[in-house]
Amino acid sequence: MMRISIILASLIVLNACSVGPDFKRPQTIAPTSFTRDAQLGVANNNAVSEVDLQWWKAYQSEQINQLVELALKNNPNIETASANLRVAQANVRAQQGLFFPAVSAGYNVSRQNVGPILQPSINNQVDPLYNLHTAGLTVGFAPDIWGGNRRQVESLKALGNVQSYQLAALQTTVANNVVATAIQEASLREQLKAVRELAQASKEQLEHARRLRAAGYSSSVDLAVQESLYAQAVSQVPTIEKAREQSLNLLAVLCGKMPNESLLLPKIEDIRIPSPLPSALPSKFVEQRPDVKIAEEYVRAANAQIGVAVSNLLPQFSISGNIGSVATMFSDLSNSANSVWGVMGGVTQPVFQGGSLFARKTAAQAGLDAAIGQYKSTVLSAFQNVADTLYALEADGKYYKTALDNEKSNQHIFEQSDRQLKAGYISESAALLNKQTYLQARINSLQAYATYLGDTTALYQSLGGGWTPETSTIYKQ
Repeated sequence: MMRISIILASLIVLNACSVGPDFKRPQTIAPTSFTRDAQLGVANNNAVSEVDLQWWKAYQSEQINQLVELALKNNPNIETASANLRVAQANVRAQQGLFFPAVSAGYNVSRQNVGPILQPSINNQVDPLYNLHTAGLTVGFAPDIWGGNRRQVESLKALGNVQSYQLAALQTTVANNVVATAIQEASLREQLKAVRELAQASKEQLEHARRLRAAGYSSSVDLAVQESLYAQAVSQVPTIEKAREQSLNLLAVLCGKMPNESLLLPKIEDIRIPSPLPSALPSKFVEQRPDVKIAEEYVRAANAQIGVAVSNLLPQFSISGNIGSVATMFSDLSNSANSVWGVMGGVTQPVFQGGSLFARKTAAQAGLDAAIGQYKSTVLSAFQNVADTLYALEADGKYYKTALDNEKSNQHIFEQSDRQLKAGYISESAALLNKQTYLQARINSLQAYATYLGDTTALYQSLGGGWTPETSTIYKQ
């Protein structure tokens, strides 16, 4: 018993070891700001505004909230990602099962003929035919002495976290696409109204030019100019109609609906610019982006595979045993005199495998180098994504302010000219021209507003959305 206890204690101690390198997060140096202009980045904790999990509610549109909730519930890509996560979790559980002994129960029956030569030695039976019943339990166990299975579980857990982060990233992407598409559709809907008014005003201007030409007050060149302006105005209608219908189709599919189904849509004037806009510290940024965490987990998985490869180079131990009963009649299986048992232990040391085991170790090390390189590339791309979005917000915000000021100025001119036309102080042609100028400024302002709002949704996504490590990590390692 003392020897057995010493052997078991030694196996337990060895079973707690894992060959191969332990995981270390790849080192990256975070910049002090996201952009060359530090004012566009975040330089201190006071400038940080954390992203809410339901960040789309910052737009203060009930219709957008309902659309996002519908998409998160029905989008088929999210269903696929959820299923892939369950697959990864099941693979982890399956690999963890190798930590325990395998127990199986069996029963076999056979009918045999020993022939006339062996007949006298079979219990003095005259008939050489007899039945043989065998029943018992078999137990097999391969101790994880070098930690190869633990490294394999570690690798599978990392891949499980990858699926979890991919699900979080997909949810953010779907929400972002829904919000951006809803904003675009609302803008196109208002643009369509304005461009139709513009086409009607251009038509009235063209008819006025034709009357002037018929009366000899204008030249054919003046008429041709008005015909060209009318054609330009009318050509915008089908272009915007097409873009709006395609936006509606995309929005329906994002929500898991068929393109022919109608959805509750927001009005552009009811969509607010989020205040304050989200921000993050560059030093903490890599802990927010799902794609960066995915790359980190791939490094962890590749690192664990080195341990798996190393363990395959070392001796492999196995223990097995069986207990049961053998009898010529089924009713005699319970007789203790027919009991049989056996215990076997073994060790196998790879001696020559044609270099395949060493090649697999080399491949695992190269795989780790590749994963680290991909991690660094992902981090750089993530910072670039945020920087691009911040610069876009800065530029498009200025453009929107200018476009809005231009719309308000032209609206004032149009309203004044309309009153002057009714009072008889200006001509119909001048009033129509002012109206067309205002409508075109209105279209430009709507486009600028939609672009700026789209930049804000891109900022939420570039910062990782409402993702947090606590809600996305399924395996702590």
